[in-house]
Amino acid sequence: MVLPRDILDRIAAFVGVLDPDGTLVEVNAAALQTFGPRFRQKAWELECFSYDSGVSQRVREEVGRAIGGASVRFETPARGVTGEIYELDVQIHPLLDEHTGQLKCLIASGIDITERKRFERELKRSLDLLERAQRVGQLGHWAYDFPTGKISWSDEARRVFVGDVQFEPDPEAVKRLFHPDDVERLRAEMMDAVASRRRLESTYRIWRDDGEERIIEIEAEPDFKATGEPKRLFGIVRDVTQQRLRERRLKEQQQLIDLSLEPIFCWELDGGLLHWNPGCERVYGYTREEALGKNPHELLASRFPLTFSEIRKRLLSGHSWIGEVVQTARDGRQVIVEARLDPVSSGEKTLIMEATRDITFRRAADERLRLSEERLAIAAELTNLGTFDHDHETDIVTVTGNVCETNGGKTMTRDELLASVHPADLPSVLNAIKRASDPESDGIYTEEHRIVRSTGEVRWVSVKARTFFEGEGKARRPVRTIGAMLDVTEQRSFDEQQRLLMGELNHRVRNTLSVVQAIASQTLRSSSNPHTFVEDFKGRLQAIASAYKLLNETTWQGANLTELLREQLSSSCGSGQVYTDGPEVWLPPQIALNLGLIIYELGTNARKYGALSVPGGRVQVSWQPIRGDDKTILRMEWEEIGGPPVRPPTSRGFGMGLIERTIGSTIEGETKFEFKPEGVRCIIDLPLQSPPPVMHMPA
Repeated sequence: MVLPRDILDRIAAFVGVLDPDGTLVEVNAAALQTFGPRFRQKAWELECFSYDSGVSQRVREEVGRAIGGASVRFETPARGVTGEIYELDVQIHPLLDEHTGQLKCLIASGIDITERKRFERELKRSLDLLERAQRVGQLGHWAYDFPTGKISWSDEARRVFVGDVQFEPDPEAVKRLFHPDDVERLRAEMMDAVASRRRLESTYRIWRDDGEERIIEIEAEPDFKATGEPKRLFGIVRDVTQQRLRERRLKEQQQLIDLSLEPIFCWELDGGLLHWNPGCERVYGYTREEALGKNPHELLASRFPLTFSEIRKRLLSGHSWIGEVVQTARDGRQVIVEARLDPVSSGEKTLIMEATRDITFRRAADERLRLSEERLAIAAELTNLGTFDHDHETDIVTVTGNVCETNGGKTMTRDELLASVHPADLPSVLNAIKRASDPESDGIYTEEHRIVRSTGEVRWVSVKARTFFEGEGKARRPVRTIGAMLDVTEQRSFDEQQRLLMGELNHRVRNTLSVVQAIASQTLRSSSNPHTFVEDFKGRLQAIASAYKLLNETTWQGANLTELLREQLSSSCGSGQVYTDGPEVWLPPQIALNLGLIIYELGTNARKYGALSVPGGRVQVSWQPIRGDDKTILRMEWEEIGGPPVRPPTSRGFGMGLIERTIGSTIEGETKFEFKPEGVRCIIDLPLQSPPPVMHMPA
């Protein structure tokens, strides 16, 4: 059933209705407003597609597949009435008559995916930018797992601690890397961070294998289980050796500070600025003369993540403070900086050496990345793509997308997720999971299987995943599996339809070969010499080819009788010698093939011996459907006028025999010949099949 017009026009997607030949007959308001299509045009000839020959050809191919009975889905650009190019996700579904099974019309719908495509391009750019920012930032990350006592770290963290040397980060080995005087402080500060559930921020000294001392900066946050027990300590590490050296030399070599491009300034706690380097002038816009003596954070309208009284207390206790601060430059620009405040004792006064780094761009990149991730989630939903992340330790699976009937994130156990797998496919799925989880495997999982939705609907999904492992040798174990699920039901259906179509094609080829063989045999028996055989056989093959041409144009849905007559008689009839009279009639493929050969034989006989053999002769072809109680008969009359006098034949020739056999046995019709002196008259009755009806949208 086609939706009423008032409902159809409320649909945001672009919707149209095509005739069985691909002609546009109706669209909804959204499509009309955006593309302004002209009705009674082939879909591929519409201006929104025909501006590009490649686009037009692609649309023509996809519409042809839909006319053949396939539900198709494809992406294509289309030009709107304003000239703007849209990217569309198009689906075309054939609508069949519930009684005859014949194609009634094609329902086409399109979704504007222009923004989705733009999101995908922006996401790639954001990911590239993030990767570059991480390299420039030289930040390493690490994690300590409390239940197992294991440490894991990134490549950058490894380079910070041991350089490029391969090193297994177990707790005892890592402990030996730290300066003996800092080991106890490290342990105490980590325990305090866990006990107080606070962020750890501190610096420590480490020893490299080559004896070099380095100063590192560690920031970490504890993570807890639902029971309140500590689960892990996750943090970052940064080599700040050079930074600390600069701080130590600040008082002795102030000129080195002035060479720094980063803002570095010294100020008295509860007082004003004592030093303002060129980096400050560059970033903030205030000259040295304008800044000295003023409170720096009143001058810059600094916004700290906590109250300054808390920072002050930390500085007075001799500890540094590191954090992000939002400041205002002289021209009003908001500058986000990563600031480090170090207390420096100077007699009775406490001086603060503050070094900042402009990270405005990095934070903007982080925000773009966040937006990109949101857009990716939206794109996954629109493309019917789902993702999953399985934590082997907790057996919790986080699922996104609507493939498993979830919108957004949803957590479940692995068994709950597997419950949606079709029972017949579950053994193969479990075997594939087992193979991918084998510590000796590459962890790759690829499988297609069915799922059963809560409504009972069965869908096919293609699943690709990878399992990640920890440890080496016998200690190697799976810890995480990340994958994606794509609904491929329509693709599977398309593949099956393709298989059936190939079977039908093979059947038609075999039938055609049988027909050709029979015609060749009968033509040979009725031919007096090889030349006659060649000419007659060639003509009959051409008749078959002409019928096939018409049927191919409708993807074997049938043929129009008027067009069939024109094709078969075009080569045998002179201009103005054949007159046709009858309504539009749609012939099924089998009848069209056989009737085409019959028309050819009648035309050939008329050209050689009958009315078409003389200039003044003519042929009148008329037809009319005759409706009965249980079926409809097509009655076609062939009448020759103005030809040579006709005498009844003394025997049945090839042509007449072919017509009578074909009508009587092959297509279950009837035929009658009348050999009047004024001309041959042939009456043919055929079982008629109605053409696929044209669907119109209700008003």
